[in-house]
Amino acid sequence: MRHKKQSEKVQNCGLTVEKAVSDFLKNIERKTKESTFARYSFISERHIIPYFTGIHLDNVDNETVNDFIRYKIEKGSLDERPMSPKTVNDIVSLLMQIIKNSCQLDLNVDKPSYRQKDISIFTEAEYNQFKAYILTCIDNKKLGIIIAMLTGIRIGELCALKWEDVNLEDGIISIDKTIQRVKNTNGSEARKTKIIIDTPKSSTSVRMIPVPSILLQKLKEFKSLDDDYILTNTEKFIEPRVYQRHFKSYLRDCKIKERKFHTIRHTFATMAVSRGMDIKTLSLLLGHSDVGFTMKRYVHPNIEHKKIQIEKLAVGF
Repeated sequence: MRHKKQSEKVQNCGLTVEKAVSDFLKNIERKTKESTFARYSFISERHIIPYFTGIHLDNVDNETVNDFIRYKIEKGSLDERPMSPKTVNDIVSLLMQIIKNSCQLDLNVDKPSYRQKDISIFTEAEYNQFKAYILTCIDNKKLGIIIAMLTGIRIGELCALKWEDVNLEDGIISIDKTIQRVKNTNGSEARKTKIIIDTPKSSTSVRMIPVPSILLQKLKEFKSLDDDYILTNTEKFIEPRVYQRHFKSYLRDCKIKERKFHTIRHTFATMAVSRGMDIKTLSLLLGHSDVGFTMKRYVHPNIEHKKIQIEKLAVGF
């Protein structure tokens, strides 16, 4: 591919940015997951269209997009506060997709770089304290916390679990759907968001997770009708943001500082690595699409572990 000069423009498209966005969304609507389409619609309506209103693609070049990037980083949020490089990167990536879809051209822009945030995990003391609390007077919602602590599944996957997804005989939980709240792209409806039940975020997130014997016993004690959701033991689900509130109330009861539910997943993965689980197995259990991501995210050996490993290389000298 030839190098694009900094001054190169989108040529002979004859479209406004707004029309290009509309065409792009129409083109992908039936080809993408509903949650992805809702996210793209939100980014387009909130960030791309307002900035480029009335501007034709013929007038968009590398400098124009770089100006857009700088604006978003400096004061691009609704209250004119700076936006994170990660968020701006996502917005610009979508804009580049739209331009390429409309004009078959890749612009050469300076996407903002960012460092992945450090993951939040429970300390050993917090984990043990929280575990002791959850194991007291267990109900279905606390059972869900135990499932998350022992399998590392995501909150949306947990909220979508029905008893039909649990094979008590073989000791397997099948993950093939998730619940999430997304932007309502149907303009004729009053509600701005809606709940959808869909397949997980990627094909590798559809997976089977072995159930440890202690969890299997607890699942047998609570088993209900196949069509009932595990967190409620009824045909009515609990949505992730409501379940998140229950989780935070448990933390308050334990006097543990507030965390996101995803902290359970991070802690599960970190503990798995520290206790010797191989990365391939962990990656499959977590439903990651790339083993490299699992390694980058969770494999951070401490100095004592490094000393032990390097001493192995000195054997025989």
